[in-house]
Amino acid sequence: MKRWITMLAAMAPLAAVQPASAWERGPACREPSVIDEMTRAIRERNYYTRIDPGLVTEQTTSVANVVRCQVCVLAAPYESTQFGDRPVRHCLAHAFEVRIVPAGFVVRDLQ
Repeated sequence: MKRWITMLAAMAPLAAVQPASAWERGPACREPSVIDEMTRAIRERNYYTRIDPGLVTEQTTSVANVVRCQVCVLAAPYESTQFGDRPVRHCLAHAFEVRIVPAGFVVRDLQ
């Protein structure tokens, strides 16, 4: 009986710890699966663009498991009449909403 009490006493601090959440690992907007989904959504519109993961920002919302992601879409339009013989690279702001669910993330394009 004394052994059970000792074991329960040792496990008591573990019971007080909150269960791990998906967003405790770091910014949800920088998770590889979220970046991949945002990239897929962007490329449906313009194949020659890409997302720079280093330029992804995250903003909390009033809903605990929802964040808003702002990404920098790197584009390089090539219009020789306007820009000459080289493409001009620039960053286009694009927004996504990410819902954190137990099985992962649900990404919604806001534009």
